[in-house]
Amino acid sequence: MREMNHSKEISDLGLATFLNIINHQMIATPKANGHRSVFIFQASEKIEEDILAFYNRTARVDPLNFIETYRNLKALTY
Repeated sequence: MREMNHSKEISDLGLATFLNIINHQMIATPKANGHRSVFIFQASEKIEEDILAFYNRTARVDPLNFIETYRNLKALTY
């Protein structure tokens, strides 16, 4: 993950899916960075908190919504 000015670059598809579901604004479509895609979100204090919740396994989302959004974001990377 890299932060540039007012954006947050996320290369983890699962994390990008989670952030998208909880309404963080994706400000650019995925771009290829070598073999990985990078999702660009609007940077904020809230996104940092939500990223910690994701990795600390305290975040909760609807599993069916997660799968649907995951598939949609993955389709954008091809």
